[in-house]
Amino acid sequence: MIRALQRLRPRSIQARLALAIAVALAVVFVVIQVVFVSFVQERSRAEVEATLHQQADAIARAVVRGGLPDAASTARSAERFIGDARLVVSVSGTVVHWNIPVSDLEASATARRGPVEVLLERPDPSAGLFSDWVFVSLVAAGLVGIGALIWVLAGGVGARLRRSVSALADGAEAVAQGRFDVRAPESDDELGRLSQAFNRMTARLESADVRQREFLADVAHELRTPVTAIEGFATALQDGTARSDEDRAESAEFIRVEAARLRELVRDLQHLTWLDLDPPVNAERIDLAAAGRDAVARLGIDAHVKGVALQGPEGSLDAMADPTHVDTILTNLISNAIAATPAGGAIRLETRTAPGEAGIAVSDTGRGIPAEHLPFIFDRLYRVQPGRDRTAGGSGLGLSIVRRLAALLGGRVSVESRVGEGSTFTLWLPAATVASGRRAGVEAEPA
Repeated sequence: MIRALQRLRPRSIQARLALAIAVALAVVFVVIQVVFVSFVQERSRAEVEATLHQQADAIARAVVRGGLPDAASTARSAERFIGDARLVVSVSGTVVHWNIPVSDLEASATARRGPVEVLLERPDPSAGLFSDWVFVSLVAAGLVGIGALIWVLAGGVGARLRRSVSALADGAEAVAQGRFDVRAPESDDELGRLSQAFNRMTARLESADVRQREFLADVAHELRTPVTAIEGFATALQDGTARSDEDRAESAEFIRVEAARLRELVRDLQHLTWLDLDPPVNAERIDLAAAGRDAVARLGIDAHVKGVALQGPEGSLDAMADPTHVDTILTNLISNAIAATPAGGAIRLETRTAPGEAGIAVSDTGRGIPAEHLPFIFDRLYRVQPGRDRTAGGSGLGLSIVRRLAALLGGRVSVESRVGEGSTFTLWLPAATVASGRRAGVEAEPA
């Protein structure tokens, strides 16, 4: 039975709207019959009975004035004034006159004047109007007319819904096939809001797809350089082009350097891919100043070899963060500063504070970053040097890893730089008194 009813359930939106409105109207009609019609009938019957009582009282007075012996004659004379009503006149309990009875008498009234009693009965005029078959006919006609109107209105609404839903369905199918440039028509209703959300989603997917394609192209470019170098020097070793011991040693050194660069790039790609999976963060209270001094101790030899002075922060500053991630961030920032600072320059780490945040800044006296490059330096494989110069080393992913790690820690990274004067990268983390679950956006703040 339930399955049969489910099969009968309307399938289209138009039919469902029409059925719902028709059911609501049917309920309204039933309520009108039960409440309003009954009230009208009662009021109509009361008015008819009041009129009958006045007529019966007038006839009783006329019979009394005309004399009891002539009661029948007087009653017959009054019949022309009462229409199709039934008249019964009694004198001292004896019926002296009655006319032909009618059927369906629903209203009656009795009047007494001394021994004279007059009974008048007639049909309720509202009974015919609201009889069962009349009411059923009215309801049927009303439902048919209103149902036709509902079907037309529901057709318009259903057509609009079908167009909007079809557009969304077609867009979703296109997205499933890899097309992210589709957009659904927008409006100011609920479906319009859904279309706006769909368009925002497809725009983000399109942007992400473009970035992914560009990233893959950049990765291919970055991989091709060391692979080509390795292949060239290996060929030189194999075919005897590098004949002297010095040439062979040079070729082997180039192969080692390029292999190390390739290994570094692959390692950073793996690290960044792992970070994109939102790995768990073990946040705890740490001393940012102590973490900075540890990083300085690890990288002090590199700075000494480069001829750069490296100075750690003083004092202490508590923050909520994962110590391992903080070490990775500081290592990347200090390594970049060493690479960007010429011999005789200096790099200094110092702590900073802001409302709800604890920061550690890495400042150098290097070549600086042009203002037009600052908004893009955190992008993957982005290089400030024209032509993607590789002579400075590095994978080009360090700052991307820094930004992603900072976001995982609920912090951010800001940058200030002036060409020829140096740069300052500041890692901001939640202060120890602030919940560590907060996620803050990463921003690049040009000086």
